[in-house]
Amino acid sequence: MSKLEVKNLKHTYSDGQRDVHVLKGVNATFESGKMYAIVGESGSGKTTLISLIAALDKVQDGDIKFDGKSIHEIGESQFRLKYVNIVFQAFNLIKYMTARENVEVALDFSGHGKDEKTRAYELLEHVGINRDKADRLVQKLSGGEQQRVAIARSMAGDVPIIVADEPTGNLDEKTEGKILTLFKELADKGKIVIVVTHSQKVAKHANATVYHMKNGTLIKR
Repeated sequence: MSKLEVKNLKHTYSDGQRDVHVLKGVNATFESGKMYAIVGESGSGKTTLISLIAALDKVQDGDIKFDGKSIHEIGESQFRLKYVNIVFQAFNLIKYMTARENVEVALDFSGHGKDEKTRAYELLEHVGINRDKADRLVQKLSGGEQQRVAIARSMAGDVPIIVADEPTGNLDEKTEGKILTLFKELADKGKIVIVVTHSQKVAKHANATVYHMKNGTLIKR
């Protein structure tokens, strides 16, 4: 069983006039095969936390370890490439590409090396995007369909950690349920899935610990 550990994480930035302590000694443990939730309002520190977990920012104080090895020791760029994928609320898809081409780009970055077109179709089919829609420009797809493409893209590298930042914030309730079911399926297949949200309703879909973030601290509920 793989494990991601956040140990006494502290993070500070300057707003030009004073130092702002965004994270104040955060500790958490995430294990493979489980879907977790981190709940917090805007400004609570959750965005900074997931940026550090996804190695988008460097750790200032404390440590983040995967299977006992520090992200810094692994190397931030190597960690982003081989260990973690992030699914954004805004999808962050390449709009002038088709759904399939978006997934192919991720396969290429991951060094897939086989028939990327076929594999892209397979991943999209898995999340409910058929071949007809796979060959459409992503801007021609609905919000829910674009989020499915983003999830398929996150699966392309077959990484052990999936972090989802407000993944259902722009979706209707029915589509939200389908997207959260996809994340549960990823956890069932052995991934560490961390869903970051401001919604208690979304957090209830987690099958593991729900963490609450407030004023730079993390509380297990």
